[in-house]
Amino acid sequence: MKMLSKILAVVITTSVCTACAQSQSQPNTIKERVDNYFAENPGKFSGAIEIQENGKTVYQNAFGFADKENNIPATMETKFVIGSISKTFTSVMVLKAAKDGKLSLSDPLSKFFPDAQIPNAEKITVDMLLYHRSGLSDVVNDHLVDHLTYYTKPQTRAQMMERIAKAGVNFAPDSTFRYCNSGFILLSYILEDTFGKSFEQLLNEQITKPLKLKNTGVIYPPFDGKKGFARSYSATGELQEEFHPSTVLGAGAMYSTTGDLIKFFNALTSGYFGSDIFEQMKDFKDNWGRGLFPLETTDYKGFGHTGGIHGFAALMFKFDNITFVSFSNYGSTGLTDLIKTILGIEIEKPQYATLSAAQLAKFEGKYTCEKLGLDVEIKLNGTQIFGQVTRQPEFPLFPTAENTIENKDAGIVMVFDFDNIKFTLKQNGMEYEFVKLAPETSDSQPINVEQFEKYTGSYRSDALKMDISVFIENNKLMAQASGQPSFPLTPTAEDAFEFKMGGIAMTFNVNDKKMKLKQRGMEFEFVKK
Repeated sequence: MKMLSKILAVVITTSVCTACAQSQSQPNTIKERVDNYFAENPGKFSGAIEIQENGKTVYQNAFGFADKENNIPATMETKFVIGSISKTFTSVMVLKAAKDGKLSLSDPLSKFFPDAQIPNAEKITVDMLLYHRSGLSDVVNDHLVDHLTYYTKPQTRAQMMERIAKAGVNFAPDSTFRYCNSGFILLSYILEDTFGKSFEQLLNEQITKPLKLKNTGVIYPPFDGKKGFARSYSATGELQEEFHPSTVLGAGAMYSTTGDLIKFFNALTSGYFGSDIFEQMKDFKDNWGRGLFPLETTDYKGFGHTGGIHGFAALMFKFDNITFVSFSNYGSTGLTDLIKTILGIEIEKPQYATLSAAQLAKFEGKYTCEKLGLDVEIKLNGTQIFGQVTRQPEFPLFPTAENTIENKDAGIVMVFDFDNIKFTLKQNGMEYEFVKLAPETSDSQPINVEQFEKYTGSYRSDALKMDISVFIENNKLMAQASGQPSFPLTPTAEDAFEFKMGGIAMTFNVNDKKMKLKQRGMEFEFVKK
């Protein structure tokens, strides 16, 4: 699973509308507004959308291609990967199990996994997993480079449990919130052990079969466009590799159609699974609940969940009498404006500031957010500012003031405090503080750029079934795994380099035409092709 669409894992994939005044000039009906939006933004969206108002469907439409290679258009019957909206289904099943006395939300992990050596297993409860308050490190987002070595291959429970145990912890149990896929992988296993059935069987028996959701389930590769499944693409149109469900399970391995998902959401919000279960899911702490989270604008209060995985982006939200589901297989571009359009909120044209080169340069640097466990690099290319999370694609940022930059499509605003070398990221009513990191100079060794030439080329690991290209760009040595964003290599010795943000170290043996890659205690050998 490539988390290319999960820039700032909790942040961009939960991008929705920020507060602004309701337009008096927009068309009156949702259908008119949405039709106008797509007419004014041709080609900006690929996927499917369904909207209900007062329980009645008022808009359904599909755009773009489900499978570009085979020229298969997206339709309302196309099955899309829903990513982390899978967590809402998992939460329902866990809360049902607790209601039926099969388990308790206060049960510690040690009860279910006594021999797994998971840190703090005796203190972490089922409820903390649901709330993302366990403190466990996320084996997807916190260990993305490692995750990319296995996400396309079937994984056993033992393999995933070992990774979760080795990943360690980020904070004491229940002391704060931090989005964590590890917790929902563990919840999947807890459900399986509690009922003696697979996650897929439980999903079918408890949710999809009773609700007659015929196009909802666990996704398995290949994602075949000829069988009604959407394939995913990067923002530049590149076909994305397909993940195996065993790597994420109840954290993100499901697919659905807009019709099925909105039917599930309506059942949940109407109390089909129990009004008490629905209320438990909406019992928010730190702006997060059990499988749902809240959203507010000037005129609307809402809740729902998002999903972003490997080029797929999904939304499932309810604002008062408006319920909508949206899927995209080209990432999340434009979703913020789409939501504003649905709700009848004016889309304001951005007012960008004209700054000097010296003013733009002040934004540059590497920043870290302890709460999210993410690093972001802000860099300048000519007069354009870009942001980049470790191992993720760059995204453009635009200045609106001397100390403020934004990405309107993602609903992101970054306000900088240059004196205290930090910035505040604002989105969806939430704020996160990022602190500037010191330049990586202490371990760096001087090296002539001309010496880089002997390390360039394509290297292959048969164990990982992966190629890594090493090349020179702007007088820097760069590396890039197949289908992944490139990253810079900083010399630590004449034949050794590192990428600190990714925890990667590379050592080259020019004579034997080999390269060793080390990352988080693991070592892999690559041979030059």
